Amino acid sequence: MWIKISKDTFENADFKSLNYLYQILTWFPSSSDKPRYNILVNTETVEETENFQKLSQIEVSLKDFLDDEFSYFVTSSKSTLPNYKVSYSRDNDQFDIEEAIVFFNQPVSIVLENNKNDSQFILAIISHFGVINDVNNAIGHFKNGWLQFENAGGCSNIPNFVEAFLQKFEKLAERKQRQVADYFRGLIIIDSDKEFGTQTSKHLNLLKKLQDLGLDLSQIHILEKRMMENYLPKAVYVEIRRQSSINHQSNESIKNWLDAYLSLIDDFQFDYINIHKGNLLGNLNPPHPELINLWNISGANFSKLNVGFNFNGFDSYGNLKKENNFKDEFPNLFRKQIVNKQNLEHRDGKGELQEIANKINDLL
Repeated sequence: MWIKISKDTFENADFKSLNYLYQILTWFPSSSDKPRYNILVNTETVEETENFQKLSQIEVSLKDFLDDEFSYFVTSSKSTLPNYKVSYSRDNDQFDIEEAIVFFNQPVSIVLENNKNDSQFILAIISHFGVINDVNNAIGHFKNGWLQFENAGGCSNIPNFVEAFLQKFEKLAERKQRQVADYFRGLIIIDSDKEFGTQTSKHLNLLKKLQDLGLDLSQIHILEKRMMENYLPKAVYVEIRRQSSINHQSNESIKNWLDAYLSLIDDFQFDYINIHKGNLLGNLNPPHPELINLWNISGANFSKLNVGFNFNGFDSYGNLKKENNFKDEFPNLFRKQIVNKQNLEHRDGKGELQEIANKINDLL
């Protein structure tokens, strides 16, 4: 991410604030090999200012560093405009130095319904789709604590979480006469909870509440498929089905569910099945015609899938766990070695996972 620091900031900002901002933008831990941000400063226009000279005494390589950054920005074919501007005077398209310190010092937040479980899915996305120019910035930012997962505590609680999250910026927004949501650095990712493809979104009211809080729709991503479980590649189920504990232990429900699931051929069935709970035709009586059409399969396979996938993971001996632990164990399947970009792309089918990775990278 490129941040331009304007000439008037060096001319007018108090040195303590400028120095603090510079440290925020350029610091990185010993385990990393590069700063969090790229800085755009034309040293020819600021090197005579008192602030630049004082900062040069602390950062002896300041001019060389900023000149290298400037040259890289100018010569990079992908560079057009900086992502953000810092100026002494606040404007709609730029931060003043106080705002910049608050905004750039906070981590990028990925808000999830359940960060303990859903984060494994997002980590799989950024691991396999986050590489740009042979570098995976998103993984590096996650390891450094610059990218973090927030727990909203369920879908319906997301507006409450966001409202509480934004409260820490209220006084700053009031002083700067800006919307408090302007300081939100994050992406909200929500299960669609759709039971079939043409179903009306279940989150229209939720989206309105978030927009009322000042968030833009670009900061919210509703999954195309029913939920994150529906993105797990088929190869993982094949591997589970081969486990000796599946074949030899007397758990017919899991074995039968896997057999029926692996026999499906319609992508929409994979996209909208409720993997854990089954209940294929939903709770309406009579069932919605779209569901009847979607699950027009053999009676035997319907019955097997309708009970749900009661999978609670394997213990250290490879035996099936018995305790009810699906929500904790299933997300770990995204970490299996067999999961890769190719089979995730195939299960995705629409380029959505790359879109999510791009949205996250744009925030870094």
